[in-house]
Amino acid sequence: MLSVKVSRFRIRSVLGGLAAVLALTAPVLFSAPRQDPKPLSEAELIEKIKGDADRAEPKLLDELADLKTRSALDGLIEAYPIMSTIFMKREIVRRLPRFDGVPDAEQPALQKLMDVATTSEDIELRTAAVSALGECPSKGKDFLVMIVESRADDATRELALDRHIKLSDKSDHAWYKELWKSGKDRDDTALKQKADPKKKDPKPKGKDKDKPADKGADKDEGGKKGAILNNMRLSAFQQIAEELTPEELYDGVKDVFWKVRVTALETLDSRGDKKVADVAHDIFNMGIDPKGQPENPEVRTVGAKIVARALGPKVADEFLKKATSLETPLSLRRGLAEILIGMHDEGVDKMLVSELGKGKAGQKLFTMWACKGMQDEKVDKALVKLLQDKDGEVVISAAKLLADRKYKDAVPALARLVGKGKDRDRMFAALQAMTELRVGDRAWVDELVAMTKGEDPELRNLAIQALGGTRDASYLPALIAALEDANWSTRLAALEALEHMRSKDAVTAIIARMAKEDGRMQNEFANTLWRLTGQPFQDNVDGWSKWWENSKGGFAFLTEDKLREVRSGEEEWRLKQTTHVKTEFFGIKIISHHVIFIIDVSGSMNWGLLNEYQGMSGQSRIEVAKTELLKCVGGLDPSAFFNVVIFSSGVERWIDGSLAAASQKNRDEAKSYIERIGAGGGTNLYGAVKEAFEDKDVDTIFILSDGEPSVGDETDPVVIREHVKAWNEHRGIVINTIQIAGQFQVLDWLAEDSGGTHVKYE
Repeated sequence: MLSVKVSRFRIRSVLGGLAAVLALTAPVLFSAPRQDPKPLSEAELIEKIKGDADRAEPKLLDELADLKTRSALDGLIEAYPIMSTIFMKREIVRRLPRFDGVPDAEQPALQKLMDVATTSEDIELRTAAVSALGECPSKGKDFLVMIVESRADDATRELALDRHIKLSDKSDHAWYKELWKSGKDRDDTALKQKADPKKKDPKPKGKDKDKPADKGADKDEGGKKGAILNNMRLSAFQQIAEELTPEELYDGVKDVFWKVRVTALETLDSRGDKKVADVAHDIFNMGIDPKGQPENPEVRTVGAKIVARALGPKVADEFLKKATSLETPLSLRRGLAEILIGMHDEGVDKMLVSELGKGKAGQKLFTMWACKGMQDEKVDKALVKLLQDKDGEVVISAAKLLADRKYKDAVPALARLVGKGKDRDRMFAALQAMTELRVGDRAWVDELVAMTKGEDPELRNLAIQALGGTRDASYLPALIAALEDANWSTRLAALEALEHMRSKDAVTAIIARMAKEDGRMQNEFANTLWRLTGQPFQDNVDGWSKWWENSKGGFAFLTEDKLREVRSGEEEWRLKQTTHVKTEFFGIKIISHHVIFIIDVSGSMNWGLLNEYQGMSGQSRIEVAKTELLKCVGGLDPSAFFNVVIFSSGVERWIDGSLAAASQKNRDEAKSYIERIGAGGGTNLYGAVKEAFEDKDVDTIFILSDGEPSVGDETDPVVIREHVKAWNEHRGIVINTIQIAGQFQVLDWLAEDSGGTHVKYE
């Protein structure tokens, strides 16, 4: 089922006739004293709410709900389907908790909430219904239990458990223990479907034989419960961990979900358990999970913390040896560095400084991280020396650390990394460091202005971003000129820089340029104007132009308090205007007109789903992905441009070159290509994302995958995250991610770092 972490929405509005409203509502001089209108009866309230429908005032819903009668409840429930906007439906949902504890109305009120939570197409309504049940202390928990155990979407079930926990007491702990134990030994191999062993590459070789399951396939399954997800098991385990016996906690240390293993270890350690240090040492040192696979680095890091607390500085040598091993994951190396720093031991610090700059790249990186917070000139000088290292990762890290340490004497060495023929990644790291170290240096700012006119768009973007950070109005002409750049990412950088300037001239230029933009870029311009002005014209360019023409003279930029006030009403306004999103991929709205879809077609995509998808059980992951992609491509805006990248052990584009126009012909050809896709091979996520970033026009990427990277130039999730973050630092591409099953984090990170949306489905 679907679990959404992050959402991105658009708002749309048209200003009403404020003057006319004021004229109608203004008091008339010498008129008779105003009398309060006679309160409406229950029947009259119901009739008016139904008659006014979406125009009904929410206070009428309050008056009806406050009667707390069965007939009042029936009136609200009958009005629900009459409403067409999400806002008014949600307002009715929010009134239903008032009937909790009302003898003849409680059951139908809470049943309605559960029905909305489990069947509504709109996530806002599902969320509101579950939250409303969480406000019902009398019987809310009973219905939340039913939702948790139902076959509703995953996000709804996880939220239901969260709300249940907020209402819980000791009497619920037996159920939490059942949840934790449900599937704690589940082996995902049970979800495997027959995969064609001959399919090793992601190239289409004929239409897949597997077809989606018949929608009526599970009609006879009755009240079959949904599978309890690992995140739900974790929440349940956390509620009962403190009262579990040591034997039960050690059972948790062997759990299939790594986050449960972390909680169990930390709980045992907090109790001062005598055996936990030895167990933690084995976990840290051996690096094998209960299923014989490589242990999650986070678990190993927790094990190392427990060992360090037990043994102190004498483990420093062992940690250093492990941290500099090529086989050690990057996140564990950093965790070990933090542990050594936290020891605050003079001998350990001295050892780390003495090792700084020695050994291979891995050892250099580790000692750099471990020494980053030490106020020692030896560290600064060693980092400057490392700017000349042969390894690019070492040079880039040294440049970043020198900037963090505000070591201005490093500027000459950094400057030597810049120029024609220099390594691009090192040059960008050096320039980025200098923008932080040369703040207020007029000569440097002049260099930045010159860079805004250079040939390299990413260099232009870096310079523009730095100029925006100065908030110096004298650079407005250069930034306004950059709004007309041919490269979209440069225009985006200029837009963001102009927002920092908070200048009326900037607003004029932004409105003028907005008329030439479309898709995501037009949305970015609209949102920038909204943040600057609080005006709700969204993508109505004429509305912005006319308003600005009339208001520019007396306009004042919003204060932070006023901006927060405006933002608080954003969701309410949006829900009044919208019902359903038309073009989306796994529920994520597609605003972009320049988009690439990256689809995992590795062998595990032939496995079955843990829960049913949109009421259909028995589907494979690849079939679900193809179904959603076909629907999405078919609904693309004809003025959009798109491409499809598929990956397993290798990487392949649907079409070579740049993005294809979303003409009917191209969409039909893309659909034929998608229908022929099969699954087999490894998971080369790094190669697929790198391929997508080669396209200079793409501004939005969707990534769908079901497992940890296993092949390619990079497979360490932390390294992949850092590389993608670096590629995107001066690009501004939004990455939306869809995770189908699994316990991996890299997709979540990619979405988080780029301002995208992460969706999880099991």
